[in-house]
Amino acid sequence: MAIILLIGLLIFVHELGHFLVAKMFGMKVEKFCFGLPFGPVLFEKKIGDVTYGVHWLFFLGGYVSFPDDNKANGLPSDSPELFKNKPIYQRACVLLAGVTANLITAYLLVIFCCLHWHYLPSGQYDVFINKIQNQQSQVYKSGLRDGDKIAVINGKPVEYPNELIIVTDLSKKFNNSITQKQYNKVLEQFMTLNPSYNEASIIKNGEVVKLPKTITEDKVVLTNTEIFGLKSKEKPIELNELQQKIRNEAFEKESYKAGEDISVKDLVEAISDTYAPIDLTVQRNGELINFENLASGEEGKLGVLLNIEEKNTEINSLGSAIAESHKYMCRNTKLMIWSLKLLFTGQVPLDKMTSVVAITKIGSNIIEKSGMQKGLLLTAIISLNLAILNILPIPALDGGHLMFLTIEKIKGSPVDEKVIETCSNIFFYILIALMLFLVGNDIWSIWVKKLY
Repeated sequence: MAIILLIGLLIFVHELGHFLVAKMFGMKVEKFCFGLPFGPVLFEKKIGDVTYGVHWLFFLGGYVSFPDDNKANGLPSDSPELFKNKPIYQRACVLLAGVTANLITAYLLVIFCCLHWHYLPSGQYDVFINKIQNQQSQVYKSGLRDGDKIAVINGKPVEYPNELIIVTDLSKKFNNSITQKQYNKVLEQFMTLNPSYNEASIIKNGEVVKLPKTITEDKVVLTNTEIFGLKSKEKPIELNELQQKIRNEAFEKESYKAGEDISVKDLVEAISDTYAPIDLTVQRNGELINFENLASGEEGKLGVLLNIEEKNTEINSLGSAIAESHKYMCRNTKLMIWSLKLLFTGQVPLDKMTSVVAITKIGSNIIEKSGMQKGLLLTAIISLNLAILNILPIPALDGGHLMFLTIEKIKGSPVDEKVIETCSNIFFYILIALMLFLVGNDIWSIWVKKLY
């Protein structure tokens, strides 16, 4: 319930920004409403010349409407109270007011958390080995011990809590995919051992070829894309069933006898799928200790339980609260912009996108398990994200209307109203369709217990 109220607050603040600045410039406002402008109306009351209302989908947005949208508004076309008759800078201020209100709200929420709890999550984590599950395992025999703090993975300092989990999974033995670079390395060695063959050759049934020693794959150094659960830009070569069968038969053998006609390409792709070694640097008693060539096996696990602790930044004054809040907001702004870049370049699959349903569910869990501070910080991030999304130059959003104002300023005359209306309607319905899809996706995820 708390997170729903907090999200409602963000919607209210956004629309209030539009409303107050419009009133400040003497524009007439017809409606101030929560929810999408269709379906049943839960509440509606006219106070003065403004109708206030709540639609049934109140948690999915809100709007402020002007007489310009209503042809039977009773005002003359040249009325100074109409939005369209105001100077461009005033209209731009009204459109920017919602975004600005969300940004201010986000900052104030973070500053409040700093001053009330006297610390702020830094976005950095300490990752410890809590327990090595099997003392006969390679990990234990290598010298790793309970309590070691993982500082570096494959040459990359640890920044996020899930890095070791992702690296061990991507490094596992027989993951049924290889890179072009790995294939080229293995092909070169295979051709050296078998000079009578080339890449296009066929190895006949019963023929025996020499195999190179097992060539491990390149160590995994994570990109931000992979850290956040998305696929790398580099598309791997996937092994088919025949190649997987050959791989299983040929692994760590000095030669291979073909059981059927196969291509050199099939064989080389098969024996290229090995594993990627893992190098760790841990901190123990103030010292850095290196461990090399660890293997995560076919399950993609090292066999350790982790203890993850987020670092906090202490806040001891109003000045430090403002400074750290600024850093916190800048860090999350960069993350949001990076996420949008992935989204618009098609690197984010639809099943990775979420709606207000998932946000509400996750927010409720955060408040329940981690307290109100984390809930307020999540609300601040949502407010920040609302501001960034709304400023995008997409018709039906504030940024889209600003785009049309910019065009008007450049060409010296307003954009045709029918063009604006058509573009806005098209993108409005696209956004509604996307929202409904994401809501349905989240409900399904909750139903099958993917969201907790």
